Amino acid sequence: MLRIAVVDDELTMREQLCGYVRQYAEENHLAVEVVPFADGAAIAMPYQTGFDIIMLDVDMPLLGGMPTAERIREEDKNVVLMFITNMAQCAIHGYEVDALDFVVKPVSYAPFSMRLARAVKRAQRRAAMTVSLQTDDGLKILSVNDILWIETVDHAVICHTKTDSYVVKSSLQNAEKLLQKHGFARCNKCYLVNLRHVQGIQGDAVRVDGVELELSRRQKAAFTQAMLEYVGEIR
Repeated sequence: MLRIAVVDDELTMREQLCGYVRQYAEENHLAVEVVPFADGAAIAMPYQTGFDIIMLDVDMPLLGGMPTAERIREEDKNVVLMFITNMAQCAIHGYEVDALDFVVKPVSYAPFSMRLARAVKRAQRRAAMTVSLQTDDGLKILSVNDILWIETVDHAVICHTKTDSYVVKSSLQNAEKLLQKHGFARCNKCYLVNLRHVQGIQGDAVRVDGVELELSRRQKAAFTQAMLEYVGEIR
């Protein structure tokens, strides 16, 4: 199911956009949850991840669309952003927050549905390349590409990124099933490595983002082969 937020301070416009989203979902046999917000502050302070698409009115009294988008991007790099505006000149600023599109008011269904179709396709592609982590601090949505390696500790796994580490109550076997198709391989019984970030293999160690991880004898041949196949795929 896609979760779509509609953020607009005008009740009439908010209801119209929510109706358009539901109409598009019905016509295209999509399961969609539409969540309305009356201002940017309502969705961004604080922001809770979990949306696939967010439509933002640019001009809102408490927190406008652009500063709302900036706050959202600090927490969520993957959600698809669309702006609803009567100011076409705002489009250039949208690139700063990786906005997909702008819908200019007044909004009619035909052009809106075309732009929503683009947003849905992007959201579906991004969903295929993201994982959700249920941590003690709440739900985290990570891009698969941002994960450096995963290690198992007791009855949990730790997902390491460049900026943080996230502890999840799961097993390395579950992580491997989920991520193997995205270019992950084991270098030993405790580590699952994102091959995208491997800087080299030397002796009994795999270098990942400046960190050396043990490469076991049992996994060495399979891991090296997986690495060679991965490198071949991206040439």
